[in-house]
Amino acid sequence: MTTTSPANLPNDVGTLKALLLAQDEVLEGLREHLNTHAVEIEHLKLQIAKLRRMQFGRKSEKLDHQIEQMELQLEELQADEAEAERKMPAPAPAPQKRSN
Repeated sequence: MTTTSPANLPNDVGTLKALLLAQDEVLEGLREHLNTHAVEIEHLKLQIAKLRRMQFGRKSEKLDHQIEQMELQLEELQADEAEAERKMPAPAPAPQKRSN
């Protein structure tokens, strides 16, 4: 793109219109180029975010395994507690008061 100074502009209206239209086309091309870059940038940001989630996903698998182990321990403890309660003798009924 060339720099246009007032001294370099043609005096003919038709030529000025043509120059203006040419500059509009150049500007539209630049806008499209910028939009394309903006779309590419957004796409790359999304890919990076996805890759980061995948990267941290591996680490979260360890946490998932630990959580599963804790849940199994909890279930075992709850089962042991229920079994112990079942084996315990029932409490003796409280003596009832006689009414006079």
